[in-house]
Amino acid sequence: MRIYSFEKLPSTQRWLIEKIGEKAVEPPCAVITEWQTDGIGSRENRWIGRPGNFFASLALHEAHLPDDLPLPSASIYFAFLMKTTLKKMGSATWVKWPNDLYVQERKIGGCITMKKGRTVVAGIGLNIVDAPLDFGVLDLDVTPMELLENFLDSVEEAPSWKQIFSNFRLEFENSKKFHTHEGSETLDLRDAVLQNDGSLLIGKRRVVSLR
Repeated sequence: MRIYSFEKLPSTQRWLIEKIGEKAVEPPCAVITEWQTDGIGSRENRWIGRPGNFFASLALHEAHLPDDLPLPSASIYFAFLMKTTLKKMGSATWVKWPNDLYVQERKIGGCITMKKGRTVVAGIGLNIVDAPLDFGVLDLDVTPMELLENFLDSVEEAPSWKQIFSNFRLEFENSKKFHTHEGSETLDLRDAVLQNDGSLLIGKRRVVSLR
C-alpha cells in the first residue's frame, strides 16, 4: 500500500478525501504527517496535537472491505484493528464504543471514518509522545511510521467483521463505565446492549456507531 508522508498537514483525512476527489491518488493508500494542525474529531471537534504524535488516514475501496462489515460500524472495525496492532506490540490499549482508544481510564486517540463515493477513508489520531490535560499517552515506545506500517499489515490481513466483533464484544463491558454522544445528547452506557451490527440498544432506543 502506498504511503504519502508530510511534515505538516491541516488534516490527513481531508487531504486524502480531497486528493481522491481530484483523482490524484487511488486507494488503497495511506497518508501520515508529523504534525496535524486541524484534524477531525468526533462531533465536529478538532483533533490536534504536538509533532511526534500519530496522525494518519487510509483509504480503501469498499470492495476491499470484509463482505460482512456493516459500514456504519467501520470506525469500530478500524479502531479495533489498531488496538489489535498495538496489543501485538505490547500495549494494553482497549476500544471504548464506538471509536475511542483508551489506556486504562484515559483516552489516547480515536478513529473517524467517512465515505467518498465508494471509497472508505479512516482517520486515526493517537497520543504517543504528548497529550492534552485529562488525556493519556500510549503505553509503549514506537515511531509513527513504524506504527502505521504495522497497522497497514493488519488492515491487509482483512479479518472479517465477525472475527473483529467477537473480540470487541468481550471488552465491551469496559465501555459501560462511560457515556457516549448522539448529536448534542449525552447517553449513559451502563445499561447499553451491544448488537451484532455494532449498534447499541439503550432502553428502546437504537444508537448506531457511525462516526
